[in-house]
Amino acid sequence: MDFTNANCNNGEIFMFQSSSPPKLVQPTPPPPSVIHKAKYKRNSISKNPEEARQKRIELDAQVRRKHREQLITAKRIKHNLDAYKDDDAESEFDLTHHDIEKLKSGLNDSNRDSRLSSLKDLSTYLADPPDTLKHFVINDNCIDILIKFLSGADPEEQLQATWCITNIVAGPKEFCQKAFIAIPHLITSLRGGNISLQDQTAWAIGNLAAEGPECRDLLRSNGVLIPLIELLNSKNVSIVQTTCFALSNLARGPNAKLDEFFSAGITQHLLFYLGTDEMNEVVSEIAWVLTYLTSSEDDKYTQILLKEGIVPLLVKHLRPFNHGPLALPLIRTFGNIASGPDENTDILIQQPDFLPAMLEYIQSDCRPVKKESLWVMSNITASRRPEVLIKVFNAGFIPILSSIATHTNFDIRKEAAYSLLNIASHGEEYMKPLPHQDLLPGFLVFIRSQDIDLIRLGLGYVELLLTQVQNGQQLLEQMQGIDALESVTSQEDPSLRDTSTRLMDKYFGEDFFNTNITEIQSTE
Repeated sequence: MDFTNANCNNGEIFMFQSSSPPKLVQPTPPPPSVIHKAKYKRNSISKNPEEARQKRIELDAQVRRKHREQLITAKRIKHNLDAYKDDDAESEFDLTHHDIEKLKSGLNDSNRDSRLSSLKDLSTYLADPPDTLKHFVINDNCIDILIKFLSGADPEEQLQATWCITNIVAGPKEFCQKAFIAIPHLITSLRGGNISLQDQTAWAIGNLAAEGPECRDLLRSNGVLIPLIELLNSKNVSIVQTTCFALSNLARGPNAKLDEFFSAGITQHLLFYLGTDEMNEVVSEIAWVLTYLTSSEDDKYTQILLKEGIVPLLVKHLRPFNHGPLALPLIRTFGNIASGPDENTDILIQQPDFLPAMLEYIQSDCRPVKKESLWVMSNITASRRPEVLIKVFNAGFIPILSSIATHTNFDIRKEAAYSLLNIASHGEEYMKPLPHQDLLPGFLVFIRSQDIDLIRLGLGYVELLLTQVQNGQQLLEQMQGIDALESVTSQEDPSLRDTSTRLMDKYFGEDFFNTNITEIQSTE
């Protein structure tokens, strides 16, 4: 039976399988996109470990990628702080057609101060454009006017026009498409020596790259990568941070052409900023870049980074414990690394501070940090190597994971349950030491729920309990586990019904009930 988390769109799910006997029906072969992942870890309770591991690793990566993109999305509007000095000021702008004509007149005025004032007004209005301004951008000559400023010789006008472009491309797709013709001018600005203009241009490019694959392809075909990566040489903290924002968005998606990133020398810059104490402010943005470079289906990019010694540099930033902006990208990068071959996991756990730090992070009060840290541990515990599990046991994870799996919100409990089932799936010697007296009630709640994924997890645990723990059947009887199994027979999902029925027939079938009746009669 498949254990599938199907709470996402476009087929983005994550999965692991139980040790149920394989069905006679020939399973559907995995799609080509998961073949690469088949070389890596199996996941949890499966008689076909390679197939189970393929699905879970690939689908885990997809759902995390979607979550990550929703979180950092990648588009950022630049506000004119002067426009928000009055706390009671309206947050939306109501511009009439007359106002738009006045704005256009100011942009074309022969007086420099009038042009600059109009550019600043435009950038402010673009943060929340009314319909009249949208019409000016999409159907009028707004972009053409701005390009005139971008290609001009006045640095301040170039900067203000780039600010306008930044906010335009932070808007809807129609805005971005109108701004495509500005891309060559933006890339030219990247190569100039004006620090403020370079910073603002990188911001605009980051917003453009967030729009989608078409825009990223256009940026790359215009040669954006090399000048962007060269900006990582800057001593200006803001430029490096904004450049990393742009690079993160360029590196997203299945066809990110990461070869070009590495050919342009991005690795040496990442290593430098992770290793230096001079610009700690940029480490969070560097880590976001790494989340994309390590999330590729092709593990060769992760291997390049591992060979360059990226892991010790990342681990040092796990301490002191924090749940600030650095925590999530670091943890997600570790999860991506651990989703690769077992050798990747070995590199992680060889760092003395890694497991102790993860033990702290899974107990974080910050929900996203806690959830992502548990995901990392589900990948760590999927390793085939016994020494990995021994280190997990010795580091004190079992009581904490057990508590989380039975006492927190369902989505958090589910993450902890994956790790525990991964551990249990390694065999009887790892299943026996688990605190089943505490775990079983929680997994029975899973089974009684109406959530298909939780039910599958619960059934997986019960099956392991019955097959690998000597008093598992007795324990299930004592905690009304039979009633929980029977509740699954009303589920529409045939795989859930089949598994529940099979377990009841095998362990609590006619012979079981006849024995119980005999025992009852003998006591009367």
